[in-house]
Amino acid sequence: MNYSIITPTKNEGRFIEETIKSVIAQEQKPAEWFIMDDDSTDNTSEIVGRYSNDYTFIKYIKLSSFMNHLRNTGGRVAAIINYADLLRTIPVDLIVKADGDTSFGKDYFTRMIHEFMTEPRLGIASGHLVENGVPEKIKDRIGGRGASLIIRYSCFLQIGKFYESRTRGEDSLALVAARALGWKTWTFDYYFNHLKPEGIRKSTWENHFVTGCYKGSIPYWLPFFIGNAARDLARKPYFLGSLIQVYGYILSCYIHRERPFPEFVTRQFRHEQRSKFRIYIGL
Repeated sequence: MNYSIITPTKNEGRFIEETIKSVIAQEQKPAEWFIMDDDSTDNTSEIVGRYSNDYTFIKYIKLSSFMNHLRNTGGRVAAIINYADLLRTIPVDLIVKADGDTSFGKDYFTRMIHEFMTEPRLGIASGHLVENGVPEKIKDRIGGRGASLIIRYSCFLQIGKFYESRTRGEDSLALVAARALGWKTWTFDYYFNHLKPEGIRKSTWENHFVTGCYKGSIPYWLPFFIGNAARDLARKPYFLGSLIQVYGYILSCYIHRERPFPEFVTRQFRHEQRSKFRIYIGL
């Protein structure tokens, strides 16, 4: 099995060299690696240039004024990955979405590829994220970490590629869509490093608002959303964060009535939420 990596990046000059070093050290290297520079203003291009001449599978693409109507990172990342897929010149079995602030052990992709070869119905998988030396706690193995997500290409096409919206959740929605169509999704204990904390690009307030809009545009099953909002009352910024999410949810779900995602994704999402809700309340 061969694979291509797509790395959407913006101003990751502090981290991307470590990402590059870990990829070129892989036992099985990618057929192509598209580093999609979303108009960075730091030294990203200089760093990538040090390696792209020696490693011809590295393709550096500089984007400028790319789809300016998609400002949020989730929908914008989805659009960048879908665009990069059109640039590929080598047929592949797997597409890897890898952030420009990740690093991997030299056998990481060899091990992940083995899992896809072993299970033909495995559609999407990820490794186990480590941050500051601490493995992330996994609550649900059928989920995945968007910082390093591997998708079987036939599954990628069947779900309609990544969903380009004005909200977030492109990773979660791809996983849900795959399961709705009968594919398996899984998180394996093959560790990769995330080099900076997630979610630091936007203020806490904007994160809550965008999260509410995202949940309203699917839309979340209402009792499940209320349960999530109630849980977040005890998290910073405490009461106000949940209120902002509720406002975003109402605005998206009932006023604008945004429905950017296929109906089969909504049905699957709500089915899984109802199952989780029954577990939460002890049924």
